[in-house]
Amino acid sequence: MADMSKIRLQAPGGSWEAIKKIIRAYHVVEDNENPTVEDVAKIAGVQRPVVSSNNNFLRSIGILQESANKLSEVGARLATGLAVGNQSLVTGALEDVVRAQDGLKYLVGLVRARSKMSVEAFRGEIIMLCGLGADSRNLAFLKTVIDMLQESTIIKVEDDEVIFRGYGVGEMTGAAEKLPSDGTTENNKVSRRERSTELNTRTLPIPLGVGRLVHVELPEDWTAKDLPKLLKMLELSLSDSEGGS
Repeated sequence: MADMSKIRLQAPGGSWEAIKKIIRAYHVVEDNENPTVEDVAKIAGVQRPVVSSNNNFLRSIGILQESANKLSEVGARLATGLAVGNQSLVTGALEDVVRAQDGLKYLVGLVRARSKMSVEAFRGEIIMLCGLGADSRNLAFLKTVIDMLQESTIIKVEDDEVIFRGYGVGEMTGAAEKLPSDGTTENNKVSRRERSTELNTRTLPIPLGVGRLVHVELPEDWTAKDLPKLLKMLELSLSDSEGGS
């Protein structure tokens, strides 16, 4: 079982649309030696407290640098994609953000393991990860995390359910749209990517703590009904392994 005390996510302080404006504004001031929150707020067209309340969130997921008001490498890629309207670049950068942040990776792993879960249950998991209380103003922005994950194309929300789509979905879709008319080399590349994505969607990372992951490969016909059997077999297998050592 994952040690939840070591898996955390800083709560956002604004909507996903507002945060994207802030990211684009950071991109505009990237050549400034010491950009200020006021500079970013003015360019983004939002109030200064909105920028301040989201800086910790952006740092926690690796979009802003830890010690400066500047974008990280993945943040710069995301900002560039947003600025030029390249959705493939946006989804690729967001996927890298999810892969690198334990809290986001944990949320995606939950949906992957269950195939789908209710939006309400997913919101509850976000509340726990962010350590929010009943009076926290950040409760109003839980949808921001869901919207960001949706734009990464790793999950989608349909009929009040969060559904796992898979890693690399956005990249695969973008490549398919660019297939040459003869469908030769590029078509082969997409086929290999589809097979890789299919395998990736069946490999579940289970966090045991910071920097500690166990990967479980699920069969193609996996359903949530198999979960009790999986847990029992893991218990038996690990017990036998320990007993024989």
